[in-house]
Amino acid sequence: MSFIFREMTDEKVYNCRENCEMYLYRNVNEDDYRVYIQSLTEKGYKVLSENNNAGNLYTALKGEKEISAYFTPCDATLRLAVADDARFPDFEMKETEKKVHPHFYVFENDHTYIDCGMCLITQLSDGSFFVVDSGHYLQFNDNDRIYNFMRERTPAGEKVVVSGWLVTHAHSDHISKLHDFIKYNRHDVVIEAIYSNLVSNDYASSQWGVEEKGLAEKFFSLLERTTDIRKVKIHSGQRFFVRDACFDVLCTHEDVYPQEIREYNDSSAVVMMTIEGSRVFIPGDASGLESKILVERFGESLECDVVQVSHHGHRGLLSDCYEFLKGKLALFPITQIKFDEAMLKVPANQVAIDLADEYYVSSNGTVVVPLPYKKGTVTTLPDETFEDFGKIKRMWGYDYTDEYKKEMYEKYLANGGKDESLYLPVRYSGTFEM
Repeated sequence: MSFIFREMTDEKVYNCRENCEMYLYRNVNEDDYRVYIQSLTEKGYKVLSENNNAGNLYTALKGEKEISAYFTPCDATLRLAVADDARFPDFEMKETEKKVHPHFYVFENDHTYIDCGMCLITQLSDGSFFVVDSGHYLQFNDNDRIYNFMRERTPAGEKVVVSGWLVTHAHSDHISKLHDFIKYNRHDVVIEAIYSNLVSNDYASSQWGVEEKGLAEKFFSLLERTTDIRKVKIHSGQRFFVRDACFDVLCTHEDVYPQEIREYNDSSAVVMMTIEGSRVFIPGDASGLESKILVERFGESLECDVVQVSHHGHRGLLSDCYEFLKGKLALFPITQIKFDEAMLKVPANQVAIDLADEYYVSSNGTVVVPLPYKKGTVTTLPDETFEDFGKIKRMWGYDYTDEYKKEMYEKYLANGGKDESLYLPVRYSGTFEM
């Protein structure tokens, strides 16, 4: 499928997942873009949606094919995602019955055996849930814990409704528990749609491991067998709606091309969620390449109320991106131990904290953010899980002083945690008493 315009180079980039091909055109101006859209409408294509986000222009069209066209003036490119079935999201907000006050939660993953994992849960006004990612396969019971969390917030006798579940990327600490949830936790749950744009192995870097190449394949194989869940493919430039939540897709792996995605985290889907007037920035694990794209395309328009700190506070977004985001509330989906370590190594974390009015670390208890966000209204639920230091040392090879372990345990108890002293060195070293 070829569309050639003045000084435009037609370059088929790669076959994206889910029967979608992407094309890149260089040296494009806004007139070229509008002429192209007009040429498609003259051929019978129907415009389903148009969006302008900080001068970046998006159009969704349906005809012989389904096309997402995205023009970015900062680099004078037009990117086309062309498919027989693009599985578009809902481009218009539908009237929503208001039953509850919406809340945004940074779920406390079980960090007993591993320090990573991310799950974000928003309860929308109608009581349904929009979930982002899930957790690691070593967080053995987190699919049950996620289910119980939503079950407790759904009236008895009613099914849990997940109005959307977004997968930012296919690392095990983000995708594994959704896989298990679909297999084991759907007896009284309705999952209306899965949202994703996972990078194809056709674009694999030599730096990727077995996990990056295999988990997405396993996940999509499961989805193909799960025919009652709607599959939605998202592309940069789209503005879509789920109940009373608005989502702007700011970046996907398609925007990184032609640079090589050596670090798989730079394939993360980055979105801005707006609900009750508050803007919540969700980058998944987006790192340096996507950080530069976000700054170049959006600049000051990135400003938000709530920022999920990328890649758990490990090496992720760059400092200047947080400077534009100006998040009033910074949220770290990480353990307190790794947060303390990263603060010494990742200057961007300190930038995010300095710009924020307040910040929270999810391993100290699920973070509860009433929406719209207001300073002083954020709370945490009791701390549910505690690190098994002995197994962590045997599995991953790192250890901490007994004094530090005791400090972490006392903090855990102060956050409402239950007795987990079996995880402390008193069980195998006797160096201090509890």
